[in-house]
Amino acid sequence: MSRALAFVLFGAIIGGIAGGATARYLGPGTGGEALPSSSASAGAATLAPAPSGVTTVTAGDVVGVVQELSPSVVTIINRVATGQEQSRGSGFLVDAQRGYVITNSHVVSNVRSTGVGASFDVIFEDGRKVAGRLVGRDPETDVAVLETGAQQVKPLVLGNSEQAPIGATVVAIGSALGEFRNSVTTGVLSGKGRRLPSQTNRDVFLEDLIQTDAAISPGNSGGPLIWAATKQVIGMNTLVIREAGSEGLGFAVSSNTVRQIADELIKSGRVERGRIGIAYTPLTARNAQVLGLPANTTGVQISDVVPGSPASSAGIRGGDVLTKVNDQSVDEEHPLLTIMLKYRPGDKVKLTLIRDGREQVVEVTLGRPT
Repeated sequence: MSRALAFVLFGAIIGGIAGGATARYLGPGTGGEALPSSSASAGAATLAPAPSGVTTVTAGDVVGVVQELSPSVVTIINRVATGQEQSRGSGFLVDAQRGYVITNSHVVSNVRSTGVGASFDVIFEDGRKVAGRLVGRDPETDVAVLETGAQQVKPLVLGNSEQAPIGATVVAIGSALGEFRNSVTTGVLSGKGRRLPSQTNRDVFLEDLIQTDAAISPGNSGGPLIWAATKQVIGMNTLVIREAGSEGLGFAVSSNTVRQIADELIKSGRVERGRIGIAYTPLTARNAQVLGLPANTTGVQISDVVPGSPASSAGIRGGDVLTKVNDQSVDEEHPLLTIMLKYRPGDKVKLTLIRDGREQVVEVTLGRPT
C-alpha cells in the first residue's frame, strides 16, 4: 500500500461506556488461545456447512431480515478479574443447542495485554444476560468462540461468502457504541478477497476480507454481515479504514474463513498451524547483492534450523534463501508468517530455496508448534 491508512477495529469501548467511544486496535497476534477451563474436545460438533444453493427471498427486504435474525445477535461485555467492565462488542449465535456464539478475537482480548478478559456477559436482544465461556480464539484471523449453554433462539446460518455477488444488499447488526443494542445499518457488498495488514504485527495480514459500505460503529465488531437476499451471514464485521476523503470502507472476515476457524476452535480450543522449524530474517536488497543475487530478489534468509525439525529433515541449512511456499512468492505483501497461516501440521509444502546461487525445491511435511 502506498499510503499509511488509519485502521480502526470497532469492537470495543475501552473502559466501557463511562470511558467514551474510544476505538481500540487489534492486539498482537500470538496464535490460537483457550482458557484452561475449556471443555472443548476433539469430539465436539462442528458448525453446519454452508448451504449448497441460494434460497432467494425478496432482495433488499431489510425489515424481514432484521425481524428474523436480530434476536440471535448479542452484545458482549468483557470484564477484568475484579468484575469491572473493560470493553464491549458484538457477536452472533450459530449453534442453539450448545450456545456457541462467534465474535472477534479482539472483542474478548484484554485491552491492556495480549491475554483475554476474565469473564464475559452475553446480552441478547430481549435483554437476557447469560455468562459466556471462552472456547478459544485466533488473533491471526480475529475469530473467537464463546459458549453460553443451550438457547431458545434460532441460530444464524453461515453462508458461502464466495457465492455473494458484488453489489448485493447487505445488513450489519451490532451494538453501536456498545450501548445501542442490535443497531441496524445497510449497504452493499463492495468487494471480496481484500487483505489488510495487522496494525500491531506487520508480519501478519488479515486475508479474504469482505468490503462493505454499510456503516460500522464502535461496538459493532463481531456482529454479522448478512446477505439480505438469502438471510445468511457472509461476514463478521471487524474494522473500518478512517482516512481523509474515505467513506464507507468497512471490512468483515469472510464467512468461509469464520467457519473454518470456528470449527477448529470448537474441536480443540485453538488453531494449530504447521511449523517448518526455521529462524529467519527478511532478505533486503543489500543482503541479496552480498549473496550475489539480483537486488529485486524477494524472500527470507534462513539464519538457523531447529534440530529435529521438518526443515532439518528436509536438508534445509542456515544461509539458504527461501523465496516461495508452493507457488506463492514470499515478499513484503506476502510475508512468510501470513502464508503459513493456512497450513496445518501434517501438510506437505514445497519450498523454493536459493543455495550458493542455485535454485532448488524441497518438500517439507509440516510439524506441530513446540
